Order: sequence, then structure tokens, then C-alpha cells
Amino acid sequence: MPDLLKQPRFQFKGDKILLILVFLLSTLSVLVVYSTDGGRVLNHIFHLLVCYGIMAFVYLIDYRLVGVLSPVLFMGALVLLGFTLFSQAVRGVTIMGHDVQTFYLIGFMVIIYISNFIARRYKDGNELTTHEVVHVFGVMCIFALGMAALNMSTAIIFFITCLMMFFVANFKTKQLLFVSGLAALAVTCVALVVLVSMKSDQDLHIGRMTTFVNRIEYYLTKDNSQNYGDQMVLSRAAIARGGFHPAGPGKGVIKNRLPENSTDYAFASLYEEIGIAAGILIIMIYLIFFYRAREISKNAGGPFGKLLAFGIGFWLTSQALVHIGVNCDLLPATGQTLPLISSGGASLIVSGSAIGLLLNISKLDAKQIAKTTEKPRFVRGDH
Repeated sequence: MPDLLKQPRFQFKGDKILLILVFLLSTLSVLVVYSTDGGRVLNHIFHLLVCYGIMAFVYLIDYRLVGVLSPVLFMGALVLLGFTLFSQAVRGVTIMGHDVQTFYLIGFMVIIYISNFIARRYKDGNELTTHEVVHVFGVMCIFALGMAALNMSTAIIFFITCLMMFFVANFKTKQLLFVSGLAALAVTCVALVVLVSMKSDQDLHIGRMTTFVNRIEYYLTKDNSQNYGDQMVLSRAAIARGGFHPAGPGKGVIKNRLPENSTDYAFASLYEEIGIAAGILIIMIYLIFFYRAREISKNAGGPFGKLLAFGIGFWLTSQALVHIGVNCDLLPATGQTLPLISSGGASLIVSGSAIGLLLNISKLDAKQIAKTTEKPRFVRGDH
């Protein structure tokens, strides 16, 4: 009778280190938002709770069901991209009077689609044909070009993430060379457009391309006559003021003049108040995050899990490193947020969904799935 009354206890079987990293980043995010705009901290905590809720929900379902829905996600991403490009919002769509950034969600859905498309071919014991490789590359380019019109940095990160997934999928050498050649051609065309625009002083009337070109020009020349370098100057000053003698929590001064100090310049705002210790800690957390994602990818029990885990890990880590590079004036200014630290409901919800999938894949490792799925042999590092 006592045994009948016992309720099964919930046991977390995912990657515990990954979960700890998420909580550390979330704690830092509360500090950033409270310090930069205390009036929004409750709203930010609500977004974090929603993020955790979605993370828990995605963790509990079988991630392979997401693969089944990937064609639907692809069509949703395509429709959302169209709405975004014709929206009046700066980098997203307007919902109930609020601008919601959509490119993180679009990129996430396309990464799921590409992972599943490649995985289904390998799962059936086949290799991708040249036609299928062209299809995947075309999908990647369509979405990258659409993103580039309004958010170049997100487009570049998405583009590179997809290329890295091609490498991890162990395409044939001639296919990798073919894709690399197409990628080099695409990058060259974009670079030529930017250079011609800079030399001719003609505005590119395509989304926010003019802003992107002007920021590149400032980065190369340091000519701030058009005030495109103001935020970079302030960001450098905030980091310089931090160093080994930070201002202390809530005592930053330069952060108050920084635009988007809790989103695009969250790292600089935090650095000014906590200093080099916070900077090193944040960088180490993201590097460990990528390492854990790579380990989850290696131990996943199917090609879809392997590709998706690597893609998510590389995608989120790249966002973080680009954000930090911009804040340190190592890269031209972009609108890239710091995953799980910067405020913003859309980015937190997408990050929570992505990390929930990572945790889901980590609990269904190769040994557990081997009973129903043959172990793939296409990913580098399996042997």
C-alpha cells in the first residue's frame, strides 16, 4: 500500500553544467537591467520567468518531434521574414504597439529546418546530392539576404552558423569546396556593394544598409563627423573606466549616456561597474557553453540531434562574442544583443527555446536512443 501512494519524483537528466551557466547569465542580466533602468527590472524578471517556462516545456517534450514540424517552421519563418521586411518597425514587427525583433526567431526556425533536412538524408543511409546541397545553400542565402537588409550582424552570424553546420555534417570534399566558393562569391558581392557605397557617398535605400555602411566607414576611418561613432566612443570609455578599479554595482556613470545600455551595450554597462572580473567571467561562461553544446552534439543519438545541438551552440556563442567584440571596439557597431543577459522579451524567449532543445538532446543521449535509432556515422569526431 505505501508503494502505491509513492509519487514518481522528477529527475533532471539534462546537462547540469549547461543549466548552471544559464542561471549565472540570468543573474547577471537582472543586475544589468536593475542598474541601467530599475523601473524595468520587474518586467525583465517576468520575461526571464517566461524564458524558464518555455525552456522547461521544450525540455520535457521529445526534441525529435520538432524535426517532424520543421517544414511548418520553415514556412512560418518565410512568412515572418516577409512581414518583417515590409513592417514599419526597425528590426521586426509591431504587435499591439510594441516593436518585436523577429530575426532571432527566424534564424532559429531555419537552423531547425536545415538540421532536419540534412539529417533525414543521412538517417536513410544516403548522402546529399549536389541538387540537395544547392537547395540548402539557397535557403540559407535567401534568409541571410533578407536579414541583411535590416540587421547585417544577425545575417552574418546566421550565414556562418549554417556554413559550420555543413562542415560538421561532413559533406563531400567537392561539395564543401562548392559551397565555400558560393559563400566566398556572396561575401565578395556584399563587400563590393559596401565599398562602392562608401566611395560614392550614395545612400543605399535598402532597409538599414546605409547605417551599416556608415558604421563600417567609421570603424575603418574613425571619422565621427556624422556621429556614427558616438556609441563606440562611450562603450570604450565605459570599459576603460571599469578595468581593475570598477565603479561598483549601480555606480556607473558612462552607462547612463550609452544608447541601448541594457541591450546592445549590456557588456560595457556591466564592465564599467564590476570590471575585468565580470568581463572574464562572461567570456568564460560562453566558451564553456559552446564546449558543452559540442559535447551534447557528439553524444546525441541521431544526426538531427547532433546537427541541431552544434548549430544552437555555435549560433548563441557567436552572438555573444560579436556583442562583446563590438562593445570592446574590436568589431563595427551592430545591434547584437548578449544572449540571456540583454533585456528583451523576444531574444529571451528564443534563447530559452534553443537552450531547452539543448537540454532535451542532452538527456536523450546515444545510449538511450540506440534502441530505436541506428547510430549515424556522418559527424566528425564520432570515432
